Amino acid sequence: MTLPPQASILLALRACAALTILWHHYALYAPFRDWAAPLIGETLDWLANYARATQVFFVVGGYVAAKTIGRRQWGLRELGRFAVQRYCRLGLPYLAVVVLIIPIYAFARGWVPDEVLGSEVGLGQFLAHLFFLQDILGYESLSAGLWFVCINFQLSFGYAFSLALQGRFGRGGDGLFTAIGWGAALISLFHFNLDPAADSWALYFFPYFFMGILVQRALERGSQTEFLLFQAVLLVAMLFEWRWRLVIAMVFGALLFVAERSALARHWSPGRLVTGLGHISFSLFLIHFPVLILVSTVWSRLGWDSAEAAVGGLLAAFLMSLLTAVAFYRWVEQPSARLSRYFRASERLDARGERAVRRMAFEN
Repeated sequence: MTLPPQASILLALRACAALTILWHHYALYAPFRDWAAPLIGETLDWLANYARATQVFFVVGGYVAAKTIGRRQWGLRELGRFAVQRYCRLGLPYLAVVVLIIPIYAFARGWVPDEVLGSEVGLGQFLAHLFFLQDILGYESLSAGLWFVCINFQLSFGYAFSLALQGRFGRGGDGLFTAIGWGAALISLFHFNLDPAADSWALYFFPYFFMGILVQRALERGSQTEFLLFQAVLLVAMLFEWRWRLVIAMVFGALLFVAERSALARHWSPGRLVTGLGHISFSLFLIHFPVLILVSTVWSRLGWDSAEAAVGGLLAAFLMSLLTAVAFYRWVEQPSARLSRYFRASERLDARGERAVRRMAFEN
């Protein structure tokens, strides 16, 4: 299938974000991080401190949500089906990783530091993961990045609920939705987003998601006012308290807006490699940490703890993550996406929404 230009842009952003997050995690965790430090310590320090890109996923997620579910007609019945749909789309691949990583941790116990693996998995911890509640209930997460799925579910369901509320109030609903969105964004930027302990809740991340929504609204309505105003608010928030994550949201929000509005969106193609990485980006995001733990354990058991061997191990983990992500995408993510579409089938869309869904070449 030839991807439409808009999807190509989004896939390229997702590919970039997934690779950045992968190397951020690879630079953080022992034992490879400690073993490789004498040789590439400065590079690992830079990756650990600055290679952050989950905000890109949230901006893209808000944009795609506005183009698709933002054009549906919502009611309580649709909300229930949407919750099941999102659980199939996000939760089933997430649960596959949870099940996969438990035997990997058993294999790694005693060979990889306990601060990386955490404590033995308990029943309460496992059940909390089933319902995306581990961070809220104070349990250790079983894998790096699982928190993102929990927050994504909160954000997308919260957005759908606000759309249902908007529809309930008829003509006044659009103004109500705008007030809710701006209010939540301001509360987050000047309060919630300043407290690291609040990062178990969607409100902490809402400004990034809202940025994607505003990009879509600006493009659809042909007016940049609201989008530019929000960029100015983000700038004020950074002056209030500096946060790199806001810079990332601003830059990639602006990049997405310019790319979609300009000739770049009509003529640029990222190539097959980047497009392929974009398609498997969610699978890569989920699977790269279990692969890192597995390769670290093999290296540790074999005694390959020199700096040179550790660099080779990081590269081996990277290549194995890519290959595993391809298989995971084919055998787990794609079937989950097909199942999720079953629950979306009876949802009502307006004419623009139907066209938008047909244009999107991948599931958010």
